[in-house]
Amino acid sequence: MKRLPIFVIVTICTVPLYAWAQQPDMAKLKADAQKIVSIIKSDKVKTQAYCEIGGLAPQIERAAQEKKREEN
Repeated sequence: MKRLPIFVIVTICTVPLYAWAQQPDMAKLKADAQKIVSIIKSDKVKTQAYCEIGGLAPQIERAAQEKKREEN
């Protein structure tokens, strides 16, 4: 019966360490973002698609609000 409490304590202590180890590296995130921006900038079709996707957010918001009104 002593093994279960020891297992629980070890698990509780290691979970935060595992989560901390999973934090993203800021330099890698920045490099990835710069890579994506350079890919999008280099192709006009991709740039147009990116801009159109950005414009969809207000439409999605309006549609969600209208759906809520219809449900009520």
